[in-house]
Amino acid sequence: MSQEESNGPTLINLSDARRARAAKPGTAAKPRHVRKQEERAEKAQKAAANRVRTGRSKAQKAQDRQETTRLRSHVDGARRDTPGTPSKDD
Repeated sequence: MSQEESNGPTLINLSDARRARAAKPGTAAKPRHVRKQEERAEKAQKAAANRVRTGRSKAQKAQDRQETTRLRSHVDGARRDTPGTPSKDD
């Protein structure tokens, strides 16, 4: 007996239907395990950056602040017009 001859309900794979409905036109839906794997990798990368940023000694943090201040003053000194002051042409 073929499916066409049967008057019973037809079976639909709901996971395929949900995936097709959730997918944007022109893009394929990612399987859950792939999406979760990408999220884990992103979370691990963020954690590594946080460990580098916060896992330093007080002296290292002070040195970085001093270097940042020195670079900012160097850039500000190299500007042609300082912000907030009128130029000589006005």
